[in-house]
Amino acid sequence: MVKTLQRKFIVASMLAVTILLATLVGAINILYCYSVRTRENNMLEMLCETDGQPDGPRGFSDTERRADMQDPDGAQGGEEAQEEDPASGTERTGTQQDRQFIQRDGHNEMDRLIRRGLSMDDALSARFFAVWFDENKEIVQKDTSRIYAVTAEEASVLARDILFLGKSSGVYQDFRYMIREKDSSREILVAMDISRDREDMIRILGISALIAAVCWIAMLLPVHALAKRAIAPTAMSIERQKQFVTNAGHELKTPLAIIQANTEALELYTGESKWTRNIRAQTVRLSGLMQNLLTLSRMDEDSLNLEKKAFALYPLAGEVWENFAEPAAGRNLSFRIIDEEKEEARVLANRESIAQLLSILYDNAVKYTPRGGEIEVRICSAADSVRLIQSNTVSGMEGAKEIAEDPNRLFERFYRTDSDRSRKKGGYGIGLSAARAIAAANSGAISAGIGDGRILFTVTLKKAAREQTS
Repeated sequence: MVKTLQRKFIVASMLAVTILLATLVGAINILYCYSVRTRENNMLEMLCETDGQPDGPRGFSDTERRADMQDPDGAQGGEEAQEEDPASGTERTGTQQDRQFIQRDGHNEMDRLIRRGLSMDDALSARFFAVWFDENKEIVQKDTSRIYAVTAEEASVLARDILFLGKSSGVYQDFRYMIREKDSSREILVAMDISRDREDMIRILGISALIAAVCWIAMLLPVHALAKRAIAPTAMSIERQKQFVTNAGHELKTPLAIIQANTEALELYTGESKWTRNIRAQTVRLSGLMQNLLTLSRMDEDSLNLEKKAFALYPLAGEVWENFAEPAAGRNLSFRIIDEEKEEARVLANRESIAQLLSILYDNAVKYTPRGGEIEVRICSAADSVRLIQSNTVSGMEGAKEIAEDPNRLFERFYRTDSDRSRKKGGYGIGLSAARAIAAANSGAISAGIGDGRILFTVTLKKAAREQTS
């Protein structure tokens, strides 16, 4: 029990740590993705406003675009516009005009970038292409000078595919795009390459997940070290409780034995009466209760090492039934064992404890099966386990609805579906709890179910390997 509590403490603590680390990693990556997406959208809006120029509008007409602008046929646009500098009398190119424009309007452009959370370096490092459409959705101009990986022809194909989507913004392949109307007869589509941003997001996710994993492992060590100290008060309380049950059980055995012996002696002198019968019945009932309490106390101790050997389950099932054959006959109950494995089903368990488990199931079946009813035991096996299914008819499906909703409640200590009738039948609601403890101590399990007028208990035990049976 103490080791079970220690494991549960470690699992609960590490689950809390896992949730915390997962929340932190998720929050960090979600915020990062949100900021990247916001920056990309701001960049696209700025590029649409500046007619595809990250450093501000050029101030040229459509026929005076830069030399790297191309028409729909892929041909180069006009030569760089040249004009005479009035101050020096020399000709200057369109690039020189751009520089003078930036110097002239640089403060306004910088203010626009700052308002969008961008810098000039961000603007100039953006990798994008721009395509202009007329009112008939025909490409009239395109600019691929800001991205090396996309040609003019590829830009045209991508632009038409994006336009076919019918959305003003979104993501297509490795590009985030935005479409804005420039005037009544022209639209601009700007598509920015976001492959690097995606790589950065994956890298951030991987790094944060690795850091979280390292932190999780680092937390596991102190949690494991502190688990025993944390549950020490609870473990001490459980140990005292078990010690009390054990001591009380041993102390009560002697007076119960004396009461039973005196009752038998009294019957020799005065004869049997209803009072002596009641005394004897209640003494037997108390003896059974203490025996099951002692069984639970022993089985709850995880350090208990049962000696497990391979043995055939079918002969044991028949041998244990012999102790209940007489009371079953008195109530006209039929009993049969169906061995699907033909006595070849061998399990690896403690034979004495499994015999006690079968006694609990048989005793329960004899008490609650109506007169003339049937008790059946079926033995079958799977690849690595053997199942023993004990079933019996139930009178009027007593408690059937309650059991069907939660069959495992039958294994709770002192649980009864009908307290009054259970007491009349000698039950005290602890036998099945002891059966579950025995099954768990033998690395097995027990479950319950109800249907078709029968209640079933399925005991699953580990199948003995061939070398263990030889």
